[in-house]
Amino acid sequence: MPWVRFAFPMVTPMFSSLKRFPSDCNMSSFFSTLTLQKAEPSGRRSSVRGPSERPPTSLLVLSAILAVALAVAGCGGAGSNEEGGGDDGNGDDGGGGGTGLSAPAAPSGLEATPQDGAVQLGWDAVDGADTYNVYRSTSSGVDVSSSALDTGIDQSSYTDGTAESGTEYFYVVTAVASEDGETAESDPSGEASAALLASPSGLSATPGDGTTQLSWEAAGGADTYNVYRSISSGVDASSDPLGAGISSTEYADESAQNGTEYFYVVTAAASGDRESDPSGEVSAVPFAAPSGLEGTSRDSEVALSWDAAGGADTYNVYRSTSSTDGAEGEPLATGVAETSYADTDAKNGTKYYYRVTSVNPSGAESDASSEVEKTPFSDPPNRPNSTDRP
Repeated sequence: MPWVRFAFPMVTPMFSSLKRFPSDCNMSSFFSTLTLQKAEPSGRRSSVRGPSERPPTSLLVLSAILAVALAVAGCGGAGSNEEGGGDDGNGDDGGGGGTGLSAPAAPSGLEATPQDGAVQLGWDAVDGADTYNVYRSTSSGVDVSSSALDTGIDQSSYTDGTAESGTEYFYVVTAVASEDGETAESDPSGEASAALLASPSGLSATPGDGTTQLSWEAAGGADTYNVYRSISSGVDASSDPLGAGISSTEYADESAQNGTEYFYVVTAAASGDRESDPSGEVSAVPFAAPSGLEGTSRDSEVALSWDAAGGADTYNVYRSTSSTDGAEGEPLATGVAETSYADTDAKNGTKYYYRVTSVNPSGAESDASSEVEKTPFSDPPNRPNSTDRP
């Protein structure tokens, strides 16, 4: 058949054209270089010309399909290696990359243990992991697409020395495999959290009769609190506490003695025998309210007297023209150093109600004494002088 002599010369250069197939698998550039040629007996090549010499269209199509199939097979093989590498072929997304590197399994058993000034992390080692990355957040749901707290950790433990007291931190860990400059990072571990102990703040002391009431603000990470007391400033929190294992944020020192100044600090405590630094220091002088108040009516005067109150430095006297439940309004007199007082401003025939409070050296004022009622009056004419009338 006359077309046979044309077929082999045309197919042979077509195969040789595949050697020039572009490395980027650009089919249009390939076909632009592909030409059908025939061999001349003299060894020269000339283009196939003439209708009588043109091979059947089916042969041309078959030859073209064969060439394309072989070319695409080569591109598909090359492309299969690239697909495994993800977006950039370096395997960072766990796909292994063109080198076939696979991401390790996610770490398990992550634990976070607060210590003095640091959080200690530990997890189970992962087969195939060369290093680990640690991620941290102050809220649950740690984002591993953000910057890691630390990378390239070559052991299954880590100490976070940048954690701040009173803040709760959340952690996850990833495992990383490395080979020939390629890396593959695992999915994150389960989340673990921890909070360092903060020192209590806002400590206040309110003195009472033989007692001091303490209160403070809750400290982050605290399970209980310890109270320390001294009779001089600079309380030593390394000594035995006055009260330990206190589960609330208040404490009543009922062993305080009236008239003695006490200094207090509070620490926060948590599991593992951890204890925070002490709070700021406060002081108080317990003292009693006056007792035994008595009054004597005189001409335009009421004389008052009472028993000394333990811990009192001075006294305040209150007067009202109606009965009260305590020391109400402005005091009639303040800073009374004695245990007696004469109300010389009283008006005859007016009924007065009196109470007295004690004031300690710190300026704190006690509850009021019991109430006494008196009415001053003038002596009747032609009666012996009397300076004391009930």
